[in-house]
Amino acid sequence: MKTYKIQINGKDYTVDIESLGDESALVKCNGNRYDVTFEAPSAPKKREKIQRKTTTPVAAQPVSRKASGAATAAAAVKAPIPGLITAILVKVGDSVENGQVVAKMEAMKMENNILASTDSLVKEILVKVGDSVLEGDVLMDMEGA
Repeated sequence: MKTYKIQINGKDYTVDIESLGDESALVKCNGNRYDVTFEAPSAPKKREKIQRKTTTPVAAQPVSRKASGAATAAAAVKAPIPGLITAILVKVGDSVENGQVVAKMEAMKMENNILASTDSLVKEILVKVGDSVLEGDVLMDMEGA
């Protein structure tokens, strides 16, 4: 038997629970015995599922960073992850070697080197320092050397 001291509307009561079941309980309150029945709990309300619409952010000055028709996947330097361009280490017309650092970007508070994937010439630089880029954005178009 468990004994509880409770207060209802500012009045103190001593309640002894003599037996407790799923649907009823036998209690003794201030010396009087009561058979208490419980109401079935109401079913919880189902929440409506919220569908979020996807939106496309509007840029002040749209910059096309997708590969042009002349550029092929091997002849383009692409952003490996989303980030912020912090340095461009080459200029148009420069000759670069496979694995050479051509730009730097900050992503997740880390500086990342962007490397040339082939020996080539820098044909076009499509970004500038301070630009935010997404994964796969073309940063530079290259042409075979």
